[in-house]
Amino acid sequence: MVPGLGRSAHAPPAGSADSQGVDTSLWMSRDLLTAPPELPLAEAARRMAERRVRHLLVVADAAPRHLLGILSSHDVYLAAEAGIHPHSPRAVDRPSRRVGEVMTQQPSTIPASTPLAEAARILRDRKFGALPVVDRGELVGILTEHDLLRAFLSLSGADQPGYEVTAVVRNGADVLGTMLGIAAQRGLQMTSANVFDHAGKRHALLHFVGARDDAFVDALWRCGHTILRVRPTDAQHGTAQPAGAGR
Repeated sequence: MVPGLGRSAHAPPAGSADSQGVDTSLWMSRDLLTAPPELPLAEAARRMAERRVRHLLVVADAAPRHLLGILSSHDVYLAAEAGIHPHSPRAVDRPSRRVGEVMTQQPSTIPASTPLAEAARILRDRKFGALPVVDRGELVGILTEHDLLRAFLSLSGADQPGYEVTAVVRNGADVLGTMLGIAAQRGLQMTSANVFDHAGKRHALLHFVGARDDAFVDALWRCGHTILRVRPTDAQHGTAQPAGAGR
């Protein structure tokens, strides 16, 4: 049973995932941009721009898995001379401070086994843009805000072809059971179900994966529950398009 969606004999599909039970190791980036603390800041800025990343991990030359600090693009901009863009040719040609002078020393880290939801709370509460991942004293990855967005889209099913359904949940109404039954008849599978409160009402947001099916959409509108919106999800572009919203 999913809290707030009513009791149902149907269980969530085996392929669904809960971010509380998903380790950071599954979503962290392992292709790391690292540099020693002696690297000129202008060169660090150039490398970050080339790799299109916002964080550089600072390590010792003699111990490339030993984390010394982290440098963010925000740190680079704060350290730049007034009137000089840190990625401009002028910045590269001028004497530059070293990465070790600007980096955040002894940054907060997490182990790879950290639940993804816990890592997300740390990023949100401490207003971090990234968390280095360290196991047994060795740098093994980094979890960024971008990684969390990738995880959200994948775990919810929103980046796969199918449908995103928003409905109002009334007390005692088995919204989950009804929609699972309709989906099973049409060959679709539910990948996620979430409940949230908005404007004094309880809402459900569900994702179904499968082929586009107008009959499935029509059955949802006729199911007897208050359906607010049905959106086909577009796996190719990672977007959702309206399908009779507010019908």
